[in-house]
Amino acid sequence: MDIENPVYPGGYYSLMRNLEQAERPFQNAHLVLPPTDVDLSALATQTVTTDPGRPLPENKTDARRKLHALELEFDGGNALHLLHAFSIALLRRRDASEEARQLYLRIWREQGQFLADSLSVRWMISAATTFGDHGDTIEQRLGGQGLSMLFDLVKLHDSERRLSGRGNDSGFPRVRGAKPRDSLAFGMDAYSLEHGDLDMNMLARLWRLAETDPVLRPLGFKMLRMIMSDRKTIFARLRRYKPKKPDAKA
Repeated sequence: MDIENPVYPGGYYSLMRNLEQAERPFQNAHLVLPPTDVDLSALATQTVTTDPGRPLPENKTDARRKLHALELEFDGGNALHLLHAFSIALLRRRDASEEARQLYLRIWREQGQFLADSLSVRWMISAATTFGDHGDTIEQRLGGQGLSMLFDLVKLHDSERRLSGRGNDSGFPRVRGAKPRDSLAFGMDAYSLEHGDLDMNMLARLWRLAETDPVLRPLGFKMLRMIMSDRKTIFARLRRYKPKKPDAKA
């Protein structure tokens, strides 16, 4: 279906071409992917070392080149982080092996709390996206998709908001006598900043998905606790407009 004056030039045809290009499969992953029964506990105690000058295949889609790039990124860091990142890289491409999927899920089953406590935000978001695409349960898939989109939208929203010059921990002031506010896209009704519960229900549903699934739980709880405690997101700013209520007891 044609879209007149699309926001993105070329519309969804262009977006899909870009996505398909990014999802080109890696070649020769079997040459560098460890067996699914690799000793994860041992890796969690090892440090990554790499030779930046070692010869590599010329094919840019060869998995050995991707692994080397990740080794350079994690050089001096944790070897389990490297394996986790490599399994994600393979699973983000088409036709990824079942071995890569089983290895990724095993990493989170056995080392989930360690990863949740030690991964950077970037790799937590990537892990959530991978759960969304390759999770074993409906909770892992829905929770992973929701967590990934949640953090991506916070990043998009707050990156644009920075252009206003206001701190991300500062809400916009109410201005009496200001010109009428702009309408929302798609003719949607505006969200009630004072009395709406959209934000709270969104987070509660994600918490329930994470709470239900023991494999997703460490990642989900860590990411959602970050949302609950960081004052620089839209969720913290929304609380400024709500009537003050006593804290709920645990």
